[in-house]
Amino acid sequence: MFKKMTVIGFIALLVLLFATAPATAHNAALIVGDNITDAMNADYNDYLIKPGTVLPILLIHGHGFEYDFGNVSTPVNVTIVTPDGTKQSVTTKTANESVDKILSGEKETVEFQKFNYNFTQNGTYFLHATLPGETTEVAKLAIFVGEGTWDDWNKHLGLPLEFTMFTRMSGLAEGETVFGKLVYANGTGAQNVKYYVEPVKTASEALELHDMLVSDYATGESIYLIYSKRAMTDESGNFVSAIPEKGVWSFVASAEVDGVPYKATYTFPVLPQFYGSADTGADKETPGFGITFAVLAIVALGAFMLIRRK
Repeated sequence: MFKKMTVIGFIALLVLLFATAPATAHNAALIVGDNITDAMNADYNDYLIKPGTVLPILLIHGHGFEYDFGNVSTPVNVTIVTPDGTKQSVTTKTANESVDKILSGEKETVEFQKFNYNFTQNGTYFLHATLPGETTEVAKLAIFVGEGTWDDWNKHLGLPLEFTMFTRMSGLAEGETVFGKLVYANGTGAQNVKYYVEPVKTASEALELHDMLVSDYATGESIYLIYSKRAMTDESGNFVSAIPEKGVWSFVASAEVDGVPYKATYTFPVLPQFYGSADTGADKETPGFGITFAVLAIVALGAFMLIRRK
């Protein structure tokens, strides 16, 4: 009887951990999608677009990798910095969606902010929005449009707390490393600040991940240890992180700015690996080398035959 109660109590503890832990760790994010379901199903192609593409943009609050979301009920102003440096302001509208909660199986209506925007210029667009609260949250998003994304991808917008990148994010592929810097508004590095990087997952992926972790790991916190890759900036605010999977990811960090708690988020796409991976035939002989050796062999044979004739 004691053993049975212990197992039941352990399962209850896991559920409690999963149900309560994210509440203090949720973060705001600007993300591409018509609604939450659509945003969680989006991939890198939704962030690398052609000029003239109209995208729906959401401001959400939650954890994409575990499909847990809170409400964003009040419209906000989103600032859009175009490739030519022009700043535009767009006011969001409140929308909602009935979302499945992966632990209970119940549906919950979640409110979020939404707007549509036509990306007409070639180059990198930066979007940012501020969500007030006990912790002021600043969400940043980059959209890469057509040609010209070689420039300005590391632009510092002067936000109170902001991720800036040394790595060109429009060409980042899974398994590659991101080099960047967490900075304050004046450009000073945010030194020794803990940050994490986490992916977006669909509802089915989040549920599968949850079930695997509950069965294979000792505590419910393991989901954060695995999918919230935590690290710390150095004395200059610099950081280095490897991104293991394709999809949509976010950097998140919290720090006090003049005594006020801030949380910064930067959302970005990650491409599939396009060279050197097993599924692209990297373990096979490269066709270019095979052709080269064949040509050289033919030339050598011709030279040998010519010498013999002489």
